[in-house]
Amino acid sequence: MKKLVPDPPASTLLLLDPPLLSLQNPPGLEECDLLIRALTLTVEQTTSVLIDSGPSLMRDAMGMNIRLLCRMINALNDHKSARSAGQGGQR
Repeated sequence: MKKLVPDPPASTLLLLDPPLLSLQNPPGLEECDLLIRALTLTVEQTTSVLIDSGPSLMRDAMGMNIRLLCRMINALNDHKSARSAGQGGQR
């Protein structure tokens, strides 16, 4: 079945692939945990809004924000894992 209203063209924002992040002045393990929890909650809330919205530039921007938040969460987890391994797995 042919669509009556075509989908809008893809935004150039969605074509961007954000680089991996590295932390120059990484926080301590407890701060990492707090940041990871806050960023994860933000991703969950943004995803809920994103799912409920139709195609638009705002939706594309929310999608990019989720990508960037996930990159930051990964950088914090990598730092936390490396630091834990360096301490013999002890906190």
